[in-house]
Amino acid sequence: MMKSTEIRNKFLKFFEEKGHKIVPSDSLVPKNDPSVLFTSAGMNQFKEQFMGNLCGFKRAVSVQKCLRTADLENVGKSLRHHSFFEMLGNFSFGDYFKPEAIKWAWEFITGVLNLPENRLWITLHKDDFKAYEIWVKEIGINPRRIIKLGDNDNFWPANAPKQGPNGPCGPCSEIFYDWGEEFGCKRPDCSPACSCGRFTEIWNLVFTQYERQTDGTLLPLPNKNIDTGMGLERIASVMQNVRSNYQTDLFVPILSAIGENLARDNISSEQGWMQTKARAVADHMRAAVFAIADGVVPCNEKQGYVIRKLIRRSVVYLKQIGVKKPFCYKLVYSIAQIMQDHYPETQQKHEFISGVIKNEEDLFWKIIKERSPQAEVEFKTLLAGLENKKNSDKAQITDLITKAAFIQYDTYGVPLEISKAIVQRISNSHIEISDLEFEKQMESQRSRSRGNTMISNEIFVKTAGTILQGIVSEFRGYEHLECSSNVLAILKDDTLVNTACKGEKVEIVIAQTPFYAESGGQDGDRGEFVNDFFLAEIVDTKKVGQAILHSALIKKGILKSSDKVTAKVDFQKRANTARNHTATHLLQYALRKKLGKHIQQSGSYVCAEKLRFDFTHLSSLGQDTLKDIELIVNQCVWQNLPVETKIMDINQAKAAGALAFFQEKYGENVRMVCIGDCSKELCGGTHIHNTGEIGFFKITTESSIAQGVRRIEGVTAMKALDVVQHNKFLLNSLNSILKTSSDKVVDAAQKLVLEVKAQENELQKLKQSLLLQETENLINNACSVEGINLVIAEIKGLQMDGLRRICDLVKNKLEPVICVLGACFQNKGFLVLGISSSLCDQGLDAVKMIKKFTALTGGGGGGKKELAQAGTKDIPAFKNVIVNANEIIQDFLKQVELS
Repeated sequence: MMKSTEIRNKFLKFFEEKGHKIVPSDSLVPKNDPSVLFTSAGMNQFKEQFMGNLCGFKRAVSVQKCLRTADLENVGKSLRHHSFFEMLGNFSFGDYFKPEAIKWAWEFITGVLNLPENRLWITLHKDDFKAYEIWVKEIGINPRRIIKLGDNDNFWPANAPKQGPNGPCGPCSEIFYDWGEEFGCKRPDCSPACSCGRFTEIWNLVFTQYERQTDGTLLPLPNKNIDTGMGLERIASVMQNVRSNYQTDLFVPILSAIGENLARDNISSEQGWMQTKARAVADHMRAAVFAIADGVVPCNEKQGYVIRKLIRRSVVYLKQIGVKKPFCYKLVYSIAQIMQDHYPETQQKHEFISGVIKNEEDLFWKIIKERSPQAEVEFKTLLAGLENKKNSDKAQITDLITKAAFIQYDTYGVPLEISKAIVQRISNSHIEISDLEFEKQMESQRSRSRGNTMISNEIFVKTAGTILQGIVSEFRGYEHLECSSNVLAILKDDTLVNTACKGEKVEIVIAQTPFYAESGGQDGDRGEFVNDFFLAEIVDTKKVGQAILHSALIKKGILKSSDKVTAKVDFQKRANTARNHTATHLLQYALRKKLGKHIQQSGSYVCAEKLRFDFTHLSSLGQDTLKDIELIVNQCVWQNLPVETKIMDINQAKAAGALAFFQEKYGENVRMVCIGDCSKELCGGTHIHNTGEIGFFKITTESSIAQGVRRIEGVTAMKALDVVQHNKFLLNSLNSILKTSSDKVVDAAQKLVLEVKAQENELQKLKQSLLLQETENLINNACSVEGINLVIAEIKGLQMDGLRRICDLVKNKLEPVICVLGACFQNKGFLVLGISSSLCDQGLDAVKMIKKFTALTGGGGGGKKELAQAGTKDIPAFKNVIVNANEIIQDFLKQVELS
């Protein structure tokens, strides 16, 4: 049996010997790719190369970690569906094509993995005559084991010729493994075209040879590419001779850990559950572990929302078998043990990852215990109401139930999985919540709250990098802050132009520039471009591809694309930014020294005014801890340590202990910034020469920005002094107000707070006594209409909250009752209308009744059957409805037939 680790290593070695560069797996969170939330295929990290922007190699091989969520409902149920998986792939960027791709795939499958040829079948596109010829004539495949299929099955992207998207595309050829005639449908004509399960697709060879145009035309690409993908989980099942991916060495230890932990909790692991839901839990936890290792934390946005969903689905599955407390976090160690050889970060961070998952489980269990019972009551009420309606069809019921599930999620935090389980149980599985409709509701909510952030449908997104392809800027800003250079390009509104005039805003590209482009969290340089006839203010600098774009406002003259300019960086801004950037490195050193090596940078921002550093940590930092961290940084500053940069091979840098930012992509040679003996980081940013130039470092804020991610903001030099002086001013002001000294100001403030709280408690007791007294007066003055008590009054000095409290007291002491209370406050009229629940059961509705009042006063109102409220600015009209409330209620009662 060949283990998964051996398969990975053999694959990489085989293609390395064929001249391919081994490229490490990209992060699950792709950088600068708006088309996907997660890395979902091996080719994702090579999109620039596929579009012609080569980076020193034309052949690559990788084992890419991937995450997809399109088939979540099938995960665990099917033998081969996963949310997280690894993709083995070899790639050619305008180098070799079909003959080599097919030959090497066959050589690896049959020569290295030693799979029997008679077990292998081939599919290809019906019009790909060249691929067919290679398979038959050069490889020697029996034509009876070659199946020709159409655009949906053997073209990438599927159906691209007719449906798009535009961009690179091409036919593909797949290699299938035949498990034998005893499996599947057992028909004599069964082939890979059949979905019975007898055949497993193990390798897809994509021949990217066309560029699809808007009109659907397929134009031949000048440089044809190869993109292949072989799922590790699938080939492992074949090599280990097990039908299910979940029976391979990638999953068996995780499933064993699930069973063992259930046994420790005295929960029986039912066979049916273990063969479906347990597999889904194992799969989802693999996805969560790798995503969290790459910096994703559970939240309600983007990648974090997906990981939260996977963890919570797992909790729901575990709850079904009797688990009543956090469980998933216990599986992290098993996953790390399996994966540590190829992904050492899983082992290095397993304690932190466990903590993040446990925190999410704790939060979810709290929601389940506190909100689920109320959600069940509301679903039962809704279903009962729908059943009483004669014309409610199943589609309408599903729609209304799904919208109710979204309200439970959006308003109260009840996850979709819990609502699904509740509805399934109380409807005896007759009604289901629609995932599609729920996602529509989610997208509408996202659009309302933060604008449309739909992921692009295009696989290859054209950007300024496409327009500037082939244009290269040389950065000289490490050594110089000023240089003269030729203009290479001028862009206006993402279009190349030849000139730029006074008042215009453009992007300028020059051959050599001292301006640092925004990167790695560091703000882009500012400054100016000048010559004898021209002046432009540079307000920002960014890098697109190999070109450095200077965002410019033309102040004087005209600039032509052939002109020469002198580029001058704003020295003071650069110096302040460099101080803050070096201080950020020292801050990470201090955090790791004080809190532990689990600290990992998850984001940063450095500009002239301040620095911001986001890092992984599960708990808040107390004042004493922050004080110690601040001291460690300042001790490094006062030691005036040298700040040096070294260019070296990335493997040497990592061996030397250099830290790297998880989302950055690094080339073979990297720049390592060393600060004395305390800090080594891979960094392309600008820095000072000695830490003493920082002067002084001060933390301004520490906060949580997501589960397991903290943020520290700070300032240096003069900005730090400003903070200290401002704090001193505030302290002196407090001393003056509280009439005390600095060493006693905290005690004085605490004493004052206690006194205020005591007075507030006394005031609250007095208010409660007055409310009770007012309530008794109202009840004593109540009148009766057709056996219903009416309490109507205007009460001075109260707002809406006070009116509601009195209304509730009246309803508790008088039955049945309709209570109408009003009050004026700051030229606004407030109205509260309460109805006994017994009257509501007979058909009365406070919302409908209060509309009779608002029709006369204007303004808005709303609420629930038993209690509604309204407000108005028309005080005379408000006074009038209070006077005539009795008459309004009686008219309403005449129109309502009580049951």
